[in-house]
Amino acid sequence: MARQIIIIDNNVSDSNEIKRLLSGFGADIIQALRICSAKELLTKFKTGDIVICDFKLADGNAVELMEWLDHKNIGCNVFVITDVETVADAVTSFRAGAKDYINKRLIRELLIPKIKTLIGRDDDDNFPLLFSRKSDGYLRAYSAANVVAPTNLNVMIIGESGVGKEPLAHEIYDMSQQCDRPCVLMDCGTLHYLALNNNTKQQPTLLDAVASQFRKAQGGTVILDNIQQLSTDMQSIMLHVIANCKQPPRIIATASPDISEMVIGGGFLSALFYKIKEFTIALPPLRDCQDDIMLLADFYFRHYNQEFHKQVKRFDASAQKEMRVHSWSGNIRELKHVVRVAVLKSRGEIITPKELDFDTPKTGAHIQFKLKIDDEKSKITSAIVHANGNLTQAANLLGISLRTLLVKRKKYGLK
Repeated sequence: MARQIIIIDNNVSDSNEIKRLLSGFGADIIQALRICSAKELLTKFKTGDIVICDFKLADGNAVELMEWLDHKNIGCNVFVITDVETVADAVTSFRAGAKDYINKRLIRELLIPKIKTLIGRDDDDNFPLLFSRKSDGYLRAYSAANVVAPTNLNVMIIGESGVGKEPLAHEIYDMSQQCDRPCVLMDCGTLHYLALNNNTKQQPTLLDAVASQFRKAQGGTVILDNIQQLSTDMQSIMLHVIANCKQPPRIIATASPDISEMVIGGGFLSALFYKIKEFTIALPPLRDCQDDIMLLADFYFRHYNQEFHKQVKRFDASAQKEMRVHSWSGNIRELKHVVRVAVLKSRGEIITPKELDFDTPKTGAHIQFKLKIDDEKSKITSAIVHANGNLTQAANLLGISLRTLLVKRKKYGLK
């Protein structure tokens, strides 16, 4: 059955533009001008359906609507949009359970990709990301996801930014026995919003606010995205909430590769880490998936051909070579951007190196600095020297995050 999406916005032009951007997703799209008329339609919505609501409308606001949805036990994914962003509105939106709070100027960049991820089977991004890759490293990861999905084990997906951790988390949920129950996504980088303005007796404590998010899963699934961003206090709260859930949900967490070193160094609670890490899936960076680079690039240029009404047919040999040796520190997210700009800049049927506008420095030097356990210290030293002491560039050469480099420098006593 197709997902249902309702757009609640009294600005008809904005509503129509969002509907246009969502067309082709295979969803049933409904529009409403007021909250009162939307409520009649929402009584027919099911878990996983999507609500896009302007923060302030003539007959109420998005927070009041989310409170009503919660009271009626309608488990929709709510995205709040606004013309004017304020911290106070963001705080109340996240506290009420919004998936995100997004300025209307950034609808295309921020809202549409998140809805694509939720829909999950979209022919644009998730298909090549989850199903048609060929590299050994990725196939091993996806095979592991298939093995663990039907179980009740908590899962930790580890990988660099942009490798597709969150889409894989949703894919595991879709293949799980809990797929008929709610799936609650918690962005650990924005949980601090729950703590802001939390200084009156009428407002819930941070512990209550986090516990409320877990209760919304109703024994289903909670996806904790980027758990390495949890503060020490929030880690303690999260551990307490998980330990005291009356209906414990399954937890699927995503984390950066340095999470293990954070545990060793005391930056992340080991009790929380091992509570979540019942089964681990490591998603490899794109630079280690050579077989996937041009496969994904070819897919995306066909998509952007349609977006920009171009007739690009292929990358020439030199462009392909540059793409294969590039470090891709932004992984698939960076590749998509590079391909999109290349298609836009192209003036013919073939993409050449001059159309490639890499987000990070073009270099194949990272290959000689690839870390190995037996010579890690010397590789780090060489990369720092090669980068003339610039640690950000050295981290790019090594293929690790700056935070990981700092941890390793301290470990080896390097200056």
